[in-house]
Amino acid sequence: MRYVSEFTHEFFGHCGFGYLVGGQPIEYYVSWIWPLEFGYAIVSLPISAPTYAKFLVSAGGIIACLSAAVISNVVVFIMTQKRNIVHGWKAVGLHLLFWYGFWAFMNSAGYLLVGSLLNFGDIKKMSYVLGISRYYFMLPGTIVLISLYYVTSLNVISLFTQGVEVETKWVVFLFWLLLPVVATCFVLNPTIAIQLCTFAIILSLTFLPSLVSLFVFKRYELSGAGTLSEYVVNFPLLSYL
Repeated sequence: MRYVSEFTHEFFGHCGFGYLVGGQPIEYYVSWIWPLEFGYAIVSLPISAPTYAKFLVSAGGIIACLSAAVISNVVVFIMTQKRNIVHGWKAVGLHLLFWYGFWAFMNSAGYLLVGSLLNFGDIKKMSYVLGISRYYFMLPGTIVLISLYYVTSLNVISLFTQGVEVETKWVVFLFWLLLPVVATCFVLNPTIAIQLCTFAIILSLTFLPSLVSLFVFKRYELSGAGTLSEYVVNFPLLSYL
């Protein structure tokens, strides 16, 4: 599902918005190992293309992934409130949709936040087109992170605590430990130049969602037939569906 989210970014995002504003999509590439390697899309725009068209082409990938993340998480949240559909093929579909939404979330929030700090990729192009500082994009990135963090966490509780006897705060805590892994892959991308101290700051910040979950979800309890060890074993496999 990570690959599908990257396809959404490049094809439906950059190429799609390029087509909508009168441009001509020429080529796109989707990386199998994002974010260790970035994909790209080449869109030809008329010389007389207005600023808004250039901005939409540059921001199209982030917009597409953000929209996909919001829709996917909302659908999963609504569907998981109906306890009679969390088994069988419907459950598989919900898990796939959840992971698609998660990776789309990481794609959009990652570009907004890490791109603002390190000035690369879409954020670099967007700030150039608008003639503004890249740091302005940290605010929408923070809003996206906080908003989808909570909804995603609720979906984690609904999907991954079935038959598990453990406090839900630990389930959410373990889930968000994926964030430091994603951030590390971002900054290890050879196209990004980063100092060690900057990397240390970014990496430390990525542990905040896990730490916050210990306080936000401390009142939520669950009981079931499973164990925490069963969850830990199955979790990494699900993350790469």
